[in-house]
Amino acid sequence: MSARYLVRFDDICPTMNWQVWEQLEPVLQAHGVKPVMAVVPDNRDPHLDVDVPRTDFWTRVRRWQAAGWTIALHGHQHLYATREAGLVGINRFSEFAGLAEDRQREKLQLALAVFEREGVRVDAWVAPAHSFDAVTLRLLVQAGVRVVSDGFYTRPVQHMGAVWVPQQLWRFRPMWRGLWTVCFHHNAFDRAAVERFAADIANYAVHIVDLPAAIASHAVVQRGAADAAFASAWMAALWLKRLGAAG
Repeated sequence: MSARYLVRFDDICPTMNWQVWEQLEPVLQAHGVKPVMAVVPDNRDPHLDVDVPRTDFWTRVRRWQAAGWTIALHGHQHLYATREAGLVGINRFSEFAGLAEDRQREKLQLALAVFEREGVRVDAWVAPAHSFDAVTLRLLVQAGVRVVSDGFYTRPVQHMGAVWVPQQLWRFRPMWRGLWTVCFHHNAFDRAAVERFAADIANYAVHIVDLPAAIASHAVVQRGAADAAFASAWMAALWLKRLGAAG
């Protein structure tokens, strides 16, 4: 198997599920896995208020980054403001897509200011609900954030001035080639999910890379017709799966 995997955790904030996280972090450390941590700078989403806030949260974020983990900007306040699907098109709600440029700029400046104040470097962008538009991306690139963790490709691609590192899976699956990011939302993990995560990390550890290695191991070129076709096919498969689950 020549496929490589990235591990990503979304909704990282002071009030996340710490009871679960304290079981997951040792698993990552034991296997040398350096995930992408999508950090909400100023969480106001009550759905992410799972545990009492940790006062040492930003100390932990700085420690993760010092250990080589990727720290991504995960929106601003994680509050959805529009019904726009954005560039990726997976969800029809967004914190950014469809908002006026001035409003998007303000939100991004406020988000980036939190990271700067806390001494944390922004390594990548992860949009809440996978939803952002061309305005969001242009403003991010202007601010120096040129890596996006999103898109249904099999390799990193250049697109609209940024490097898109694809994110296509929500659990580990045996893939035979390409780069696959597995995204986890640990707030909802039960005991079985924790055990399954630990087993999967152990089984796939030799195939897991970090984000800088994922980019460095590919000749990142402009998104081509084959990349766009794969993205469309993958999106169609996701929608069929959703319809099947709803039925």
